[in-house]
Amino acid sequence: MLLILRNPHFRLFWTAGAFGDVSLIAYITVHGWLALQVTDSPFWVGATAGAGGVAMTVFAPWGGVLVDRFRKKDVVRAASALRGATAAILAALVFTDSVQLWHVIAFAVCAGTADAARIPGMKTLTMDIVGRENLLTATAARVASMTAVGVAVPLSIGPVIDGAGIGWAYLVILAGDALFLALMSLVNTPSAAAAPDTPDTDGGRLSPLDELKSGVAYTLRNPLTRTVLGAILVSELFGWSVEPMLPVIVRDVLGERAAALGMLLAAASAGAAVTALALSSVGDFRHKGWLMVGGLLAFGCFLFMFSISRSLPLSLALFALTGAATSLYETAADTIMQSGVDRRMRGRVLSFQAMMWGMSGMTGFHTGLIASLIGAPFAVGAGAAIVILTGLALTRYARRLSRSDSLPLPAGR
Repeated sequence: MLLILRNPHFRLFWTAGAFGDVSLIAYITVHGWLALQVTDSPFWVGATAGAGGVAMTVFAPWGGVLVDRFRKKDVVRAASALRGATAAILAALVFTDSVQLWHVIAFAVCAGTADAARIPGMKTLTMDIVGRENLLTATAARVASMTAVGVAVPLSIGPVIDGAGIGWAYLVILAGDALFLALMSLVNTPSAAAAPDTPDTDGGRLSPLDELKSGVAYTLRNPLTRTVLGAILVSELFGWSVEPMLPVIVRDVLGERAAALGMLLAAASAGAAVTALALSSVGDFRHKGWLMVGGLLAFGCFLFMFSISRSLPLSLALFALTGAATSLYETAADTIMQSGVDRRMRGRVLSFQAMMWGMSGMTGFHTGLIASLIGAPFAVGAGAAIVILTGLALTRYARRLSRSDSLPLPAGR
């Protein structure tokens, strides 16, 4: 965390990102609960998350093109403006008792579309501001910010939903995005980050479609990105299928209310914060591959134990450990990819990571169906088992991933 004190540009960027995280965490906390209130159906809770996941998955590759083609700061500000504006509309609908299922789904689609551009934009800006040598520390500091917000916001919003109503939570989303926009307008990025990364071809710029094609080709040919993105894909499809089911688990398995949902999310964030703070203090740790693989294995193991818990205190402890493991493997994966790919391709490569995250929302479709037929704990436990098997299979690649800077990679266009 000393990087925040030493680098004023990163300090302002980090603060802006924290307010953007307020908006994101508030959305994650409340939107599934709103779907449950409107429909009283586990399937539609999952399907709402799935709609947002589809939007994020479909638009993520184009979000990477935008990040590589235009000023990254402008891209992330436009994305946050979209989410804030739609949050204001949904708040008005809730306060006037006019909200319907299609409104809930439409907001999920807008939020997913915004994140498709915002996630790769914020990640690439991090390296632009601090440099490659400080990337692990800066990424961990950003994760620590998100996790600290992830503790405070759910703990605050859960009781607000139970006491004052869910509409106020959407005003929190609006406020977070508004403050993010204001602070990001003050962030000064290095000159290299201000210019688009995509090179000219024959004296002119590549078309957006050609940029997308080159990004896809580079990602698929690159052994580093194939391995890391494959691991992320499994964790999102099968591990984080727990996220859209949390409202169902809280109400129907643990027998609790919205405040308990906030407590679970806060516990995961607290666990992640401990890991992130530790990583932000270690500097450029060499064995990043083992960090990623070990974190993935731990994530699967703790998630499986969470799926069989029927006690709120035990579930809180296990979900905190799940969050700690997630912070470990995601921070390592981010650093490995940004350090090992062509600078001109970073936005497009990281957009595929955002696309993987969108797929975790899409799991709402099948987990919602399984939860309706068999039960949410079975859906979560089966996914955790698949994550464990994947982590075991990846142990043979851990040493190679730790040497990502020296891997022979295909040239970018």
